[in-house]
Amino acid sequence: MNIKLKIISSVLWVGVFVQTGFAQNLDDYKIEAAQNNPQLRAVYFEYLSALEQVPQVGALPDPELSFAWFVRPVETRLGPQQARISVTQMLPWFGTRKQNVSGRLLAAKAKFEHFRETRNQLFYQMEVLWAELFEATEKIRLAKENLEIVNTLVNVSLRKYETGLVPQVDVLRAQIEQEDLKTNIALLEDDLEIVMSAFNKLRNAPLHSEVTVPKALQESNGISSREKEIREQVISNNPDIHRLRLLEQKAEVDVENASNQNKPSFGVGLDYIATGERTDVPTLADNGRDAVIARLNIKVPLFRAKNRAKTQEATYALSASRDRISDRTNQLEQAVIAEIRALRDAQRRYELYDEQQIYRVQQAVNIMLQSYATDNSDFEEILRLQRKLFEYELERIKAKTDQFKVVARLDYLSGSNNVSMQDINY
Repeated sequence: MNIKLKIISSVLWVGVFVQTGFAQNLDDYKIEAAQNNPQLRAVYFEYLSALEQVPQVGALPDPELSFAWFVRPVETRLGPQQARISVTQMLPWFGTRKQNVSGRLLAAKAKFEHFRETRNQLFYQMEVLWAELFEATEKIRLAKENLEIVNTLVNVSLRKYETGLVPQVDVLRAQIEQEDLKTNIALLEDDLEIVMSAFNKLRNAPLHSEVTVPKALQESNGISSREKEIREQVISNNPDIHRLRLLEQKAEVDVENASNQNKPSFGVGLDYIATGERTDVPTLADNGRDAVIARLNIKVPLFRAKNRAKTQEATYALSASRDRISDRTNQLEQAVIAEIRALRDAQRRYELYDEQQIYRVQQAVNIMLQSYATDNSDFEEILRLQRKLFEYELERIKAKTDQFKVVARLDYLSGSNNVSMQDINY
């Protein structure tokens, strides 16, 4: 129960933090989402519900109290027996209650790991959308810069056409490119609005709430060379693996509990019999003395087929838990390999566009623009190269975004968002 108290106390801390109103970076938005996301809150309250089952299974069965009245008193040597009061307390086999508590506690811990997995998945989704906010904003910026260049080309071609130096088709080509870019900018702005509304939905905020769009994304420093280390970290820290291991331990306890069903349970009881006095022998010793009886009950499980089936069911569940751990481990290791490959690919693409292609195309565009200003160079080729430059700049942004998304995915798989309970949670 100490975990529960820590979590509740941290709610107050997080509440104060959010109320300060400085949600300007991704970490601040994560804290806000952890507080307000309805899916995450639902999973958390499921964990609290499971935690409350622990004291229930650890308690003894309720004692039984019965009262009997003799319609016709039973005559005894000491007098007529008139009423009986009985109390009985059943006791399970030794260690059964402890095992029940252990099983429920393990199930509650597994629920908590499910909560952590859900929270980490929420944070991963926010990181992906954060990268897409950056990508959409940068695409709009590049499109507007490219539009300014095309606007200049429209004006230059129009002036040269008016002086008879170039054909009208140069003007028309530039205007076509101009309108295409305007349409593209409008589409990109719509895309930005969609991504922003999805980000706000994770925060459980109004869809059109303002979001501070990032100016840059975190670098992926040396991650692609740490594949083995990341795989080990994933296997040791992933909340879903932790959950499956806890369920395996619970299955082991369930096997022991099922075997205990074949053992007897006990009951201790006390009977009190009220006895009236004999009037025909007033001098009788102990006349009308009440009777007190101590009892021991034993509940013997004679029909064992049901209990054997329970034991076999628990054994199968244990085998299934172990196979799930093995399968999930294989999936996570394969996922790490795939993500490292995707990261290397994104890094290569970024280096290609940033260090080679964009520089070369930019040089070609500058040379042809200078030539066009003095003679009648191929205007269509200028527009084609300018379009190619724009495409490469977009590809560079996408490669940068892809790197961030891969790192976010690896952080999610390796449980890097398993932050301290003192920092975040309810």
